[in-house]
Amino acid sequence: MDTVLFYAAVIATLFAAPWLMNRLVWQPRLRREAEGAPRITLAEAQSFWNAIEECALPIAKAIVQSRPPSSPQESRIGGAPLAIGQDTSWPRNPHNDFPMAFVAQVNFSELPRLEGFPTRGVLQIFSSFEMIDDTGECDRVIRWEPDPQTDQLLVVPDEIQKTTRQTRDFSEKARRVGLPLIFEPDVAPGNPYNWPFEESDPSMENRLPESEEVAAFMDNWEARTEQIVNGYGDHWVGGHPRFVQQDVRASCPECQNLNRILFHMGCDDEINLGDGGELNVMISREALLQRDFQKAYLTWDCA
Repeated sequence: MDTVLFYAAVIATLFAAPWLMNRLVWQPRLRREAEGAPRITLAEAQSFWNAIEECALPIAKAIVQSRPPSSPQESRIGGAPLAIGQDTSWPRNPHNDFPMAFVAQVNFSELPRLEGFPTRGVLQIFSSFEMIDDTGECDRVIRWEPDPQTDQLLVVPDEIQKTTRQTRDFSEKARRVGLPLIFEPDVAPGNPYNWPFEESDPSMENRLPESEEVAAFMDNWEARTEQIVNGYGDHWVGGHPRFVQQDVRASCPECQNLNRILFHMGCDDEINLGDGGELNVMISREALLQRDFQKAYLTWDCA
């Protein structure tokens, strides 16, 4: 019995120690640091949200339709892509020869006008979702046809049509048939969770508001942030990226000019990358204007 009580006491101590350290050491230390730090002013808090609004960009929200694609050139997620470009074979992973996932086909003639983006032409994105460097970039094949003249579709490989560990992120319907998209115009404020805003977000710092007025202004800070990022929708062209973990541009200086979104794919009833994953295909405004889509950067992350 004494042995049982001894081990029970040890286990209880192990569980209680972190709580006690937090309550008796870390919380008082953080409180002292906050009290000694400069107070958050109303001007500072308002300036943050002004910057978010000032960097708003036009966005084309992609709405998935329940019907099959109505034409070979229609925008879609998954399914069979239009046969464009010099190489009309289905791209494969060079390491294991497994067919890449067909992420999306965007027919820009179907989109509302977005500054800097094409007004016609078809862009296609394929990927195996495998990271190729330590910046978070993933493998991808980008195909672009400014004036498609064909209605021929590629045949979906047998490996893609089967539900396996390598294909289960897309539903059978998404892989075999495709999810047609229609686009709605909107304006997307900056994403407060993204670089560089997260670094200047006063709510993320261990500081106190200077007055009750500032405290009241900051009360709905998180709700306001969530309203913005959820307002982007699930999938879109234009606007700003959305990440699950963190903005890859924060730790990658050479990525910080990637300020336009060729395509964002989130999660819905038919698509779930990993565990609630978000995929961003980003490009610089300069490369976009030059239609140099081979400079696009694909990254995805999940919970």
